[in-house]
Amino acid sequence: MMERGARPGPLFSEGSPRSQPRSLITAISEIQELAIVEKMGRSLPEQIMLLDRSFAYAEVGVYGVALDALFSVIGIPLSIAVCWNLMPIFGSWTPGLFDKCIALFIGVGYGVVFNVMIGRTLGGCYYGKVCKRSIDLIYETMIYCNVFKILILFLAFHGIRNVLTPEFAHNIFDTLWPAFRPFMSTDSAVVFQDWMVNMREVMIVSSWWALATTLLSLLVPYFYFQRGEKRAAEEHRLNVLYDGY
Repeated sequence: MMERGARPGPLFSEGSPRSQPRSLITAISEIQELAIVEKMGRSLPEQIMLLDRSFAYAEVGVYGVALDALFSVIGIPLSIAVCWNLMPIFGSWTPGLFDKCIALFIGVGYGVVFNVMIGRTLGGCYYGKVCKRSIDLIYETMIYCNVFKILILFLAFHGIRNVLTPEFAHNIFDTLWPAFRPFMSTDSAVVFQDWMVNMREVMIVSSWWALATTLLSLLVPYFYFQRGEKRAAEEHRLNVLYDGY
């Protein structure tokens, strides 16, 4: 019974650790540790997936797709512009096939590399209920966020195309010409206005290129997960057969 005048203590310990957002490396490392335990024949209870861990794994997918969207909205139109000889790359206005491939990869490189890394590192961990659930949380979040990303990119690219009209380019230069006059000739101003207008058509192709590369890159983790599940099951079978666990 509490003594009279005594102050009640806090419901939770003030020194108890709080859940922190997990980085991609930390999340992958945790899942790899869980996979090792599962493969050794020690089944983990599904209750180990607490709510904070579930949200933390989902956040990994959100952050990855958010950065991909940021790079894509800038990189994809510029990479298409290089392929259409509207921008130079490596100092050349007429890039070859290799240069164009490099430009296209730069535009979507972050998303492709992110999906490949998720697939390669977690493919071998796709075994057991807990590990599968952990990986599915990341992958499903990536799918939902990529759908949202594509919608945003479509709206952004089509909106930019509607804005970049010849009249808009002319009005912009009329407004900013006093500031550009000291270091830009009239001929250079005309060339830049033409470039702005030509970039309109790039936006339509950019939106479809973003859609195609997103769909293809999302298939990469799925392929690794299916292959990894079969290999992990075979590894577990051999462990049981020869080592007795």
